Amino acid sequence: MLIEFKFKNIFSFKDEATLLMSAVKSFKELSDKNLIVTNRGFDLLKAAAVYGANSSGKSNFVFAFGLFDHIIFNSFRDSLAKEGDRRPAYNQFRLNTASMKENSMFEISFIHDQYIYRYGFEIFGYTIKKEWLYRKQEREILLFNRDLQEFEINKESFAEAQKYKDEVNENVLLLSHLAQYNQPVTKHIIGWFLNTIGIDGLKDNPVEYTANLLRRDENFRVWAATILKYLEISNIEAGEKDGEIITYHKRYDENNLLVDSIPFDVHIESVGTRKLIGLLGPIYFTLRNGGVIFIDELDSKLHPNLTRKLVTLFQELNLNNAQIIFTAQDVTLLDKNLLRRDQVWFIEKNQFGVSELYSMSEFSSDVVRNTSDFAAKYLNNVFGAADTLELTTKIKDLLYGS
Repeated sequence: MLIEFKFKNIFSFKDEATLLMSAVKSFKELSDKNLIVTNRGFDLLKAAAVYGANSSGKSNFVFAFGLFDHIIFNSFRDSLAKEGDRRPAYNQFRLNTASMKENSMFEISFIHDQYIYRYGFEIFGYTIKKEWLYRKQEREILLFNRDLQEFEINKESFAEAQKYKDEVNENVLLLSHLAQYNQPVTKHIIGWFLNTIGIDGLKDNPVEYTANLLRRDENFRVWAATILKYLEISNIEAGEKDGEIITYHKRYDENNLLVDSIPFDVHIESVGTRKLIGLLGPIYFTLRNGGVIFIDELDSKLHPNLTRKLVTLFQELNLNNAQIIFTAQDVTLLDKNLLRRDQVWFIEKNQFGVSELYSMSEFSSDVVRNTSDFAAKYLNNVFGAADTLELTTKIKDLLYGS
């Protein structure tokens, strides 16, 4: 379960940004549905929604997590790849001369089985400048700390690092290196990351994920077909080719009597239907495995009622403590009956092009209460992050002037 995700000097985020999934203790609304109860003295949120104007940095927020995840799983491989086959070397904030010379930083805290882990690293280009890992049961202990190639290692609790540290080059995360050797503590930590997914909701890429799941999981096929019946899709299955999905629609005769079902390639379906089909695989996997899913533009191409139902899946039908973090524009989701104040986040870009992440929970009760109309206040720019195009006289004159 995700507790916190921090990052700094990534894309449009020059300064440190922090997403907290821990619930505000003083907020009592929707506690029966929207919270994951832990024995750690705090509860966690099942969902978080991120809002902001166009070009504010919402996509960069999701991409930041995606880059973090990519480096963890690919730094070992990338260190052996040719320059053109690697990820881009520099992802720092580019609108400031100082930030281009500084490290990018990531840190994540999560609960996995009986432990709380805190893991992070700083990177510049391909070079790992710093890396650290802590574990907490009753109290937090250091497992390892790395400053370039200087290692401080807990030889009792993380002996596996002592064995392989001399093999790690400056372009590879120690955690990634140890994962290649299937080391026990590292394997446990990597197991949590294997249940995290990041999705760009403007693309159809998740269709391939759904196709693979359809091929290997019959229960998922039945589950997905059940959901899709409201779209008059009678069945769904994987095609013969990789990434191919076939949908089935009922066919009737001239008397409107059912004759049979005919197959459609998924690309014949509407854009919204393809989007839903693409999301079903990752959502099912996340709910079944108690994972974490980041989705950019969850509401894009989907009817508001459908988007709400997808969020409700995580709020009300979530048996394994899965979590969803998504960006959206649909203000109908800003509903006090669906989301708590600590579940709503905003991203706003300042005059220097810097994206800033903050929560509705940071506003006093004079500004917003649990009974407030969140959507109306957001559209009225009470929280910021909702600026839009100003239709000025100059725009009119340039449009129609000679």
